[in-house]
Formats: sequence, C-alpha cells, structure tokens
Amino acid sequence: MFTRHNFETFLQGPHSRSANYLSPHVKFMADYGDGDLTKFAAFQKLVEMADVAQEDDKRQQTAQALAATRADVVAFQEVDSHQALQRFLKAYYAKQNQQSYRHVALHEGNDRRGIDVAVAAQADWPFYTRSHASLTGAWIDNEPSGAALLRAYPEAAKLAGKLNNQRIFRRDCLEVVLTKAPVTVFNCHFKSMGGGRSDSMAMRQLEALTVREIINRKFEDSANALWAVVGDLNDYQQVIKVSARVDDDGNPVDVVQHMQTSGVDPLLKDGFGVNLLNSLPEAERWTHFYPAQKHKTQLGYIIASPALAAKMIGTPEVIRAGMPYRVPNTDDIARFPRVGWDRPKASDHCPVVVEFRI
Repeated sequence: MFTRHNFETFLQGPHSRSANYLSPHVKFMADYGDGDLTKFAAFQKLVEMADVAQEDDKRQQTAQALAATRADVVAFQEVDSHQALQRFLKAYYAKQNQQSYRHVALHEGNDRRGIDVAVAAQADWPFYTRSHASLTGAWIDNEPSGAALLRAYPEAAKLAGKLNNQRIFRRDCLEVVLTKAPVTVFNCHFKSMGGGRSDSMAMRQLEALTVREIINRKFEDSANALWAVVGDLNDYQQVIKVSARVDDDGNPVDVVQHMQTSGVDPLLKDGFGVNLLNSLPEAERWTHFYPAQKHKTQLGYIIASPALAAKMIGTPEVIRAGMPYRVPNTDDIARFPRVGWDRPKASDHCPVVVEFRI
C-alpha cells in the first residue's frame, strides 16, 4: 500500500540500474533504449499511467480479500504510511459494504524503503500499541532467558554479537494489546529470503527468538497467557512442490517436503507457540506461490500461545480467492471478479484468518 511514486526509477536517467527492473509487461508496451532523450519523458508518462492502472486493480482485489476475512482485528504488512492505510480503507475497502475499521495504528519501523507493519480494528475493538523497533543485539543477551535462546541458535547468536548496538528487526515487532479481550498480538514482518533462504535464515531466527524473549519478559507464564505472533515471517517449515508428475486427470501432483530448519523455529520449539495452520491438511498449509520454483509455502502465520490455541473455533481460513489462475491445482477455488491468469490479482500473500472464543 504505497502512496509515494517510485522516483528512483527515473532518478538517474533511462539507463539507470533501477530502470532495468521495470516489469516485463510495461517494457513490452514501450521500451526506451535508443538514446534519444526527447522520447524519455513520454516513456516515463507511459510507465506512470500503467503503474496507476495496475495498482488500482490490485488494490480492488486486496480490498475484496480483506472483506472476505470478516475480521474484527487485522494485521497489515508493507504499508507505506498511516495515511496510505487510511486512504486504502476509505477508497477501496469502504466499497465492500463492510463495517469500517475505525481504529488504525502504524509505527515507523526500520525498513529503508519505508514499508511498515500496521493494525486496524473495528469500532468495538479498541487497542493500544507499542513498537519494539529500537531493540538491539545487546538487549536480548542481558537476561538469562535471552542468553539461553541465543545458545540454542548459534548462527543467530553470532549475528546478535555483530548487531550488539544495532537494531534487530528489519521492520518492527508491533505489540498490540486489545482491550475488549485480554489478548496481545505481535505483528511482525521478518527479513526476506532475498539472496538465498539459507544465507538469510540466521537473521529471521534472531528476529523470531527476540519476539519470543519479548513474550517471556511480558508474561510470567507465557504458555497460559493469551498472545499471538502474526504476520509475514518470510520462511516456511514445509514446501508443497508442484511436480512434473500428473494424476489420472492430467493435473500436476503436489508433493510435500518438510524442512529440517526454519527461520520461525524459535517461536515453535518446545511447544512455545502453536502454528495454527498445522490444524489443516498438509497440502492446504500454504499462503504464497513462487511461480519460478513452482513452490507453495506458508509465509503468513498466526502463531498462538497454547492457551489461546485452545480457544480457537474450527480451523483457520486462508483467503485464496485473489490469487491468479496460474497457481496450479486451484481450479476448485472460486476467484474474485476480474482476477486474471497472471493479473489483476490481490496481494501475492494470502490473508489468514482465525476465530477465537474468549
């Protein structure tokens, strides 16, 4: 949800590195490369018009996905600003004829691109929030419980040492304390897998064990407290591979492969938290599709304390109606109107929603 134009694309001229990363379908409409600077302004205008149209479609689909959750409280990732979220809710979500989200909060985090985590809640669900964006590597090691967590994850411990006086969270861990029910939500957006999953895993493990330590210090008995860690944790415990094999109906066969380690492990080890999507069949535990590798994975999480997990009603729902039709083995999923083969589509991360009786 961005309201700022990406001026970097044109900051250094048509031959800049960033100009080469324009989406292929925009380049297909018109390319600039003949060295005639008089044509560049027209090319820039074309890119801006295409960007506005594509983003409008995407936001409409995302608004439909949000409405489909019917959620009292929503955690967002990759939000440009408080104003951007408010504008999205008024310009797009309001058209869904759903109850509005009256309470909205966003704290500026650590991401250099300015993408933040945020929370919104309906009128009868007020809350208060606290940012943990300023925590450093030294913070986690100044208590015995934090030191023990670091010993359990040596690679994360090395990274914590390097970040002794630097901030841990790539964005933030936004603590949201609900007042209607005694529940605390920790909204996170962990380090991406850019540059390779294994090379970046220590960073995600450090973020995860820092969240665990925040919970340990907040609650005397974390297992019996009511809390949840939610958001885009950018790692998975299993991969659903779309194989080259086909079944009797000619559909590719999904093969589940379990990972030995994951960036979310510190939040789940020893039953500390419960990944609520594990209550679904293995082939249904995915929130994201990598088309290049033909992988379906879970990147979006609701990890609940054992006490909160026990209060879950039914099973979680993953809203996949905004995914493009090119995702294999999803013909049985009804799509929102105008969803295309590749685009328009909603966010490439499917919303996850769960209901509790408290």
